[in-house]
Amino acid sequence: MPTIELKRIAAASFMAVTCCGVATSAFSDEASTKRNKALVRDFYTTVLVERNIDAAPRFLRADYIQHNPNVPTGLTGFMDTFRARFAQAVPPDYKRELLNVIGEDDMIVIYVRQEWTGRDGKHRQALGFDMFRVQDGKIAEHWDADD
Repeated sequence: MPTIELKRIAAASFMAVTCCGVATSAFSDEASTKRNKALVRDFYTTVLVERNIDAAPRFLRADYIQHNPNVPTGLTGFMDTFRARFAQAVPPDYKRELLNVIGEDDMIVIYVRQEWTGRDGKHRQALGFDMFRVQDGKIAEHWDADD
């Protein structure tokens, strides 16, 4: 490979990358990424799949920022909203499943599926993505495609 090409690749490798307004190094810290992925996986499984809303403070910062307009910002807003949602009846075959977790450094994305039988007897499925930013060992920010 020509020397100029190697220099270009090396220079590009050290450039800062900006994602969602947060500058990060192009080289990810694998251990940090692994911890952050585990945190988000555990949060989703414990709080949203198992519906254990009281566990949310283990995973979310008190100043948690929520970018979904249907859920208030802050740990208390999250807990109040999901406590009310979890109190509502769901179809007996309702299932929420975490399909994949990917990420780099403090930015983690999950791919999820929800399945149930509608009142009309038809099988329903919803697929979605959620993105989280982790800070100091807790989830600091969340984005999704809901509106």
